[in-house]
Amino acid sequence: MEILDAPQPSTTIDPNTVIYGGFWARFGAMFIDGLVLAPISVGVMYFNVTSAKSSLLLAVVTLLSLAYKPVMEYVYGATLGKMALKLKVVDAQFEKAGLQEILLRNIFNIVPSLITLVFTIGIYLSPEFEEINGFMEYSQYSSQFTSLQIVTYTSYFITIVDAIVLLADSRKRSLHDKIAQTYVIERQPSYVL
Repeated sequence: MEILDAPQPSTTIDPNTVIYGGFWARFGAMFIDGLVLAPISVGVMYFNVTSAKSSLLLAVVTLLSLAYKPVMEYVYGATLGKMALKLKVVDAQFEKAGLQEILLRNIFNIVPSLITLVFTIGIYLSPEFEEINGFMEYSQYSSQFTSLQIVTYTSYFITIVDAIVLLADSRKRSLHDKIAQTYVIERQPSYVL
């Protein structure tokens, strides 16, 4: 009975002891995640552009790549890159973030990627696409689609603003963290989530 009456360790994080994930740690995690996704996002897509020319393969690979970050953050609290750098995504109470928070914090990636997918499927279905034999030819061909370029440049702009907000915030919250009410914190051995 004495063991049951003993004080139990806290399962929540004390906000006063939190160490927030900074710019370079988060950048490193993003770089590692890029390496994890490279065989799919670069390898398979290169094959698809140069040989298969399948809009279905394009959609499947795009959706799998797009799902990686939200699924990993929802299920495990971190992507493989964040895990490697001992970072974790938490909600405003420093607890496991819910699905809504995870989807909101990934909105700047999800929306532009889905819009780009729609435009890119249109490119894949064009008769001129069949004549393309290399990735450079594809890049030149796709650059003539203004709507696709607008989405790309808007996405770049949002990424820059997101990084500036992260650098300026005392709790290392980026714009997407503020929208989702999440934090990226350093995972400590005493944290139980």
